[in-house]
Amino acid sequence: MRQRPTGKVDIRKAEMQQVQPYRTERGLLKALDNGGRFYNVFTKAGDNQVTRAELAAAAGGGSAAKAALFFDMAQVGLGDAARARANRALGPKASKDYKKHRPITVRPSEVDAGGKNEQGVIVQGVPRFLRDKSQFTGMMMLPISTGTVTTFMMIPLYDQFDVYEVFDDRRMRRPCCVVATTRGIEFAANQPVRFAGILKKMEAEKDTERRHRFYLEAHYYTRA
Repeated sequence: MRQRPTGKVDIRKAEMQQVQPYRTERGLLKALDNGGRFYNVFTKAGDNQVTRAELAAAAGGGSAAKAALFFDMAQVGLGDAARARANRALGPKASKDYKKHRPITVRPSEVDAGGKNEQGVIVQGVPRFLRDKSQFTGMMMLPISTGTVTTFMMIPLYDQFDVYEVFDDRRMRRPCCVVATTRGIEFAANQPVRFAGILKKMEAEKDTERRHRFYLEAHYYTRA
């Protein structure tokens, strides 16, 4: 049975959710054409058009970028023709959002070289948990709001997330990418996982070597 995401609107605070791709086009479209939230009075379930509100509801709430990640993750197992029909089922606003935020799918070894900050990315590979903080010194910028003023403080990525290196295959040869996940969700060694998230610029303390340009802040995963 598919586990429905229940993320919060603030994607930084939302927990990473498991997505089990739909096996049939009918199942996917039924889940997406859901009527949205109760307050979306002009959105109807089963009208053969997936609105912005309906796609957001299926994704568990949050931004248009997050909805685009979910949309691609949910249809990974479908053929090209079925995926094309799913795209055509998107309403005008949902289609515009998807075209703007559609994630790229790349190998873990390609993330640092070909990625861009704030880009939606899907990667599949073999994760290795970095248990020892001495293995990884990457930093992130954390927004701090005080009244109407927002400042940024640089903190270790470990302070907010569990950190994994993800490799192309079980040989675990570099280059690899860094994926930041919700704490407490464990991934077995040598078992492939598909992650979907937003690339963030990797920061580094002064006089510290930065081994990666980005980290992937993961919002969804599928145990491949």
